[in-house]
Amino acid sequence: MYPLPPTLLHHLYLQLFYLLVMQQKARHPPLENSWTPSPLRPVVPADRRLILWTTPHSAALQNSLDEIFKQLLAASTLSTRETYGAGLLRFTQFCDREAIAERLRMPASPILLSAFVADAIGSCTGECIKNWLSGLRLWHIFNRAEWLGSDRWVSSLQKSAFKVGAPFKRPPREPITRVHLHALQSALDISCPLDAAIWACALTVFWGCRRLGELTVKSPGSFTLEHDVSRGTDVSSTLVDGRQVLAFHLPWTKTTSVRGGECILTATGDELCPVRALYNHLAVNKISNYDVPLFSFVDVNRITFLTKSNFLKITSKIYSSNNLNHGVFGQSYRIGGSLELLTVGVAPEIVMKLGGWSSLCFLLYWRRLELLIPSAISRAWAAQQAEFAQKNSISIDDLDNLHILN
Repeated sequence: MYPLPPTLLHHLYLQLFYLLVMQQKARHPPLENSWTPSPLRPVVPADRRLILWTTPHSAALQNSLDEIFKQLLAASTLSTRETYGAGLLRFTQFCDREAIAERLRMPASPILLSAFVADAIGSCTGECIKNWLSGLRLWHIFNRAEWLGSDRWVSSLQKSAFKVGAPFKRPPREPITRVHLHALQSALDISCPLDAAIWACALTVFWGCRRLGELTVKSPGSFTLEHDVSRGTDVSSTLVDGRQVLAFHLPWTKTTSVRGGECILTATGDELCPVRALYNHLAVNKISNYDVPLFSFVDVNRITFLTKSNFLKITSKIYSSNNLNHGVFGQSYRIGGSLELLTVGVAPEIVMKLGGWSSLCFLLYWRRLELLIPSAISRAWAAQQAEFAQKNSISIDDLDNLHILN
């Protein structure tokens, strides 16, 4: 038997207090039984003082318990808690429909969890149901309740959910390409603060192969220095084989959490250069306050944060006007950047490290294999030709002429 969670006890005490006060009014004590007024010692019937009279020690204990729950919440991100909260809502709705008694909802039995999953199968993706169960598990953890979701019935039903829910899966994200970026460049005036920020952000997530959410904020009020890259971040600059390389730290990433990661940008030497775009943004948006997001911009003498939704809204409108907005989302920049690098021959392991993928599973994001495979084959042939020419003291031009003669 698990004890009641501290916050629940606290709420029970408060409810008990109001209930008792309403049921039985305490008489003001005579002078000989009076005490110094204090919110710690309300006027209540004598038999209630053991529960409702407290001291700074009790308050400190409650504060420490509240801090525990605060830090438990901080262990997950806001977006994760929102996703998990949806699972708790769906579970509650299911229990309400089926008239499941409150006392049976936690700890939820394997039968109840199995029934919940079975009811949801066919209405959404397996990944969605998996997230719902993750939310229920965290809810049980917070309340010190036993989690029985590892039962074999529940596991088997989850496998079924992935199979049956396949039609609900989102279509593959299409990659942003150079065509998209040229269209974006033509539509923007990078001497304008907002456009300069959008252009720099687009090229940073593209060439850096980063998640859009790692470089923009979800909302103006969600920005924190612990989670978001700021204007005050230290940007290092080096020369590698004659090309300028910028690097800066990301405080938080999806795969590493608070350990963060590195965003690395290499100058391309053309109009789609991320280094040039970032420098332009910093020059156009002269902001002395370093405690703002990196891609903040000046809007009528006011600093405005570039949110992910606003970035996508503006860029999607431009792509739509050029008939390019087919399956383009935030992830499309990362996919497009990795595709561009893979196409020109950058090793998959390098792209993996650049984009912060924890394994080569990022190859699942490959799009347009009709470009990648011939390109890889051509590079292999070129390498073999170069090796043959070197061994036989033949220049590549002479080798090409031999091919023509044949």
